[in-house]
This record gives sequence, structure tokens and C-alpha cells, in this order.
Amino acid sequence: MNTVKKLWKLGRKEFNTEHLDVNKEGELIVREGNTQYNIYDLVRKFDSPTEIFLPFILEQRLSHLLETFANTAKELDYKGKYFYHYPMKVNQNKEFVLTLVSEGAHLEVSSANELWFVEKLWEEQNFYNKIRVLCNGPKTPHYIRTIEKVRSNGLSIVPIIENLNEFALLKDFKGDIGIRINLKTRVSSHWDHPIDRFGLTSEEILDLGKIKNLKILHYHIGSQIELEKDMIEPVKEAFLTYKKLKKLNPGLDTMDLGGGFAVPYEKKRMYSVESVVKKILQLLRTLSDEARIPHPNVIVEWGRHITAPSQFTIFKIVASKSIEGAL
Repeated sequence: MNTVKKLWKLGRKEFNTEHLDVNKEGELIVREGNTQYNIYDLVRKFDSPTEIFLPFILEQRLSHLLETFANTAKELDYKGKYFYHYPMKVNQNKEFVLTLVSEGAHLEVSSANELWFVEKLWEEQNFYNKIRVLCNGPKTPHYIRTIEKVRSNGLSIVPIIENLNEFALLKDFKGDIGIRINLKTRVSSHWDHPIDRFGLTSEEILDLGKIKNLKILHYHIGSQIELEKDMIEPVKEAFLTYKKLKKLNPGLDTMDLGGGFAVPYEKKRMYSVESVVKKILQLLRTLSDEARIPHPNVIVEWGRHITAPSQFTIFKIVASKSIEGAL
């Protein structure tokens, strides 16, 4: 059994598998407190492939993230608020979305289709009335019409401007809006893109002057960011624009740091939530105090970090093949 546990890295917190184990018969099990689920029994009952979803892991991880922000803000006397927005593109299953919303998550969508799904859940009264939805992604006319429709139905919607065309289309939007900055900082990430096609440069944003109802400056620097320093460096660059933009737009009060918090699929040693949150809030407190402006509210969209360990799929082996050099 130890060989199996070692091969699949089961029962190890650093790989987010602390709830997984094998019993004495060699069958995969999941432990939730004093409750134990036999995955082999489930597969025998439902056949394969079988998708296993563990909502208690979502609840635990989101609770840990929010508590870390709360405790760190108190420790550092950080005055800004903090919000978690779940990016719908990670997993749109109703069970995922409702579990996170019930635990205090807000939402982020990147298309009209995702927003349509949110609208249906809203109409079914599955959400509490203070939930907020950020709308990223290219704003087609259909997408903008959906944004306006859902907002008119009472849901808090914040479109994030991605380019100058969207700025023109949203200039008369009656609710809060955000704007996305394309940073020059580049990071080491699993899916690295040398050019970011989304967002405006700092110069383009500042040239717009006063922007009606501007509340959020947003960036997304990469996915599965490998180094802790690369989680922190973009904050510095974004803040330089934030403080200049706030002089032009006093209502601006929030920085959305996007996603990118990595999951240890292979590497054992990675940065921790506690370390990253502390360094982010320390940096923003220092920069804000030096600029003599209020500490900004902080949004993160760490979807993979919250959801990755909560779901897996069991497949049946129907054929095998020897591969030279493979273990």
C-alpha cells in the first residue's frame, strides 16, 4: 500500500491530496473528517468513467483563503477590503458555482454564455443579493446587451473594459465599471504568453482622463505562476498606474489581481497562500501610505487553487502498451 501511496502522492498536503488514501485492500478512499468514502465501490456501482466531486474541499479552501486575508489584514492594519471572485471558466458545473457562492465567493465571467448561466441561477434565487459579477473577455454587442439586461434585473454587474472600442461602447453604462491594464512585467508561468492581447497600456488608460463610475483596475498576468516573486512584482507595476488613475478618478478604490496562483501538480515546494497574501498586503499598504491614498480593496480570482483538488475522474483501463524507458 505504501508503494501506491508514494506513486500517486496520496495523503500529502503539499500535493493537495491529504484527503486521499488507500485501505488495506488497496482501494482508493476519501476521508472527510470521520467519514470515509470508498471510490472503488462508487465505480463498481456507476461504472466508468466516474467523476468524483468533493464539495467539502471547495468549502475548506475558500474558507482558508478568506480567513488568511482577514487575519493578515488585521495583523498589518490593512484598511482595504478583500473579495474572492470565482472565474466561471474553471468549472461551470452548478454544484461548483453554488457551493462557492454559498461560502462567500463572488463571480467572474468572460463571455455572454457564462453570464447567461449566472442569470439563470440568479432568476432561480440561488444567490444572495449582494453577490457581484465581474465581466471580462471581449464585449460583443450580444455580451453587452446581456450585461445590461442582467443588471436591470438587480444583479450587481461590473464590466471590465478590455480595449478602446469597449470604452466607447460602455461610456454610458449606468453602473460601476473596471478597466484592464496590460502590464509590461512578464512572469514565469506554465502557460506563458509573450504578448497579452487583452487590456490597455498604462499610457492609454491615463490618457482617457476621468472615466465615469470607474471602481476597479484589473490585470491578469498569467496562469499557473511558478515563482512567488512573480505573484508580487506585477502588483508594484499595477499600483503605479492605480495611484495616478485615482487622482483622475477618486471613486477608484479596488485592484483586481486576477488569477495565476499555482497548484502543485508535480513540484513539491511551492509558495503558500499565507506568504503570498502577506507580501501583497504589506506591499500595497507601504505603497499606499507613501502615496497618501487609502489602501485599495483587493480582488483575487484564484480559480485553480480553490477547485483543482476537489474533483477527479476515474477511468477503466481497457488496453495497455509497454513503452521503452517508462517507469
